[in-house]
Amino acid sequence: MKTKIVFISIISCFLLTGFSSTVKADETDQSQTSKINSQTGSYTQQDNTQINKSDSTQDSGNKQNQTNQNSNNTPVKNNNGWKTVNGNTYYLKNGSATKGFKKINGYWYLFNKNGIMLKDVRKIPHTKHYSYFDQLGRRRMKNTSTKKVYYWINKKGQITGIKNNAKVICQRPQMPTGCEITAVTMMLNFAGKKVSKYQAAKVMPRSSNPNKGFVGSPYKKFPLGFWVAPGGVKPVVQHYLGKSKIMTNCSINAIKQKLLRSHLVVVWVGMFDGISNHAITLTGYHGNTLYYNDPWTGTKRKISVTKFKIHWALDGHRAISY
Repeated sequence: MKTKIVFISIISCFLLTGFSSTVKADETDQSQTSKINSQTGSYTQQDNTQINKSDSTQDSGNKQNQTNQNSNNTPVKNNNGWKTVNGNTYYLKNGSATKGFKKINGYWYLFNKNGIMLKDVRKIPHTKHYSYFDQLGRRRMKNTSTKKVYYWINKKGQITGIKNNAKVICQRPQMPTGCEITAVTMMLNFAGKKVSKYQAAKVMPRSSNPNKGFVGSPYKKFPLGFWVAPGGVKPVVQHYLGKSKIMTNCSINAIKQKLLRSHLVVVWVGMFDGISNHAITLTGYHGNTLYYNDPWTGTKRKISVTKFKIHWALDGHRAISY
């Protein structure tokens, strides 16, 4: 009987111990599973938070960029008046640069296609007329004098004449036959090149063909010194100015256009100053009058267009400028 009781007790203890272990094992598995799920959930929540923050930041950045773009694309309505940028002057209206021929505060101004204010002699758009715009950009409505130029201007603001105040140089006594190169030197000087008649003569080619160079020597009297045509002095003009333009047989109007741009014109004339062929430097015009510098006399003079045409024709209507 005791043996059965002991056996049953042992069996009962064994069963209780196994059940307890199974329960503990189950509890452990559930706890571990719960912990993993908790960590996974925590990570997921953290990832979602970071994404949300990133999305929020990106949305904020996009909104800011959109705001900046809208701000940049919107004209500044109060950006009006005169502005100077990199040495160029503009007149802004509602944030845009004014272009063309415009009247501002009682004065006429001229702006190019980029809105830059223009100065000096300019052709008025859609007309044949030229006007002078001073250093403030204002169109002058009356006769105007600068350091180098005198402009005749009518009441409409149109230039009717010009006199370029070029320094006169005399060819004598050093160059008795050097009227052409002396006349060219005056043109070069007025173009801003500091060159003497001696330096210009040194650059001038020598040739038996006057269209290619001076025949003889400009330092000698005839017949040891003779003359040179426009083609013979072209290399000199090209050398100092980088450009040249033979204008032989051009119109009087073409000469005036050069003078209007302050480009002097050297012309060849016959039976002038008691000389069979001579060269002078035209400096201006007004009405029926042409102004010129005479290298033979070393003086500034004038001649009527009618009389000039006669003398010019006697020497083949030759001319050169740049």
